[in-house]
Amino acid sequence: MAHSDKAIGPPREISKSGFAGLIGVSPGRVSQLIKDGLPVEASGKIDVARGKLWFQENVDQRRSDAQRQTELPLSNRGKESHKERLLREQADQAAIKTARLRGELVTAAAVEARWSDVLRRLRSKILAVPSRVRQSCPNLTARDVATFDLELRRALEDLAGPDNV
Repeated sequence: MAHSDKAIGPPREISKSGFAGLIGVSPGRVSQLIKDGLPVEASGKIDVARGKLWFQENVDQRRSDAQRQTELPLSNRGKESHKERLLREQADQAAIKTARLRGELVTAAAVEARWSDVLRRLRSKILAVPSRVRQSCPNLTARDVATFDLELRRALEDLAGPDNV
């Protein structure tokens, strides 16, 4: 039998997704942890021992406990103590604050302002269509162009109606 270079026992290095499964988080969370300093080998893999040690030393245990509470089945949620609920709420607030700081969350007002700007520009471009068509198609009559203009305005009014607000 030929000699194998493979070690017997658990691997020393593991992929990011494998490490995620090992510590009970998503692969996306492992990528976040790497950005926060989780050591990665030159091969792109994670040394299991060093990774576990870093995770234990650097991840807020109270947040992990609070996240586990949110994963309880609905039948058990009513049984959690006031302290557990408070910890979970604090962890959620901290996660939201962190997401805002990273630019992963935006306010509803910012989204509304951006979409208002986009829709205002779209409306302006649609209303300019009859004029542009008149310039590129000089054989159209004024009535033809007015018909295009009327139909585009009706479409915009229909979209802005009370059912679509």
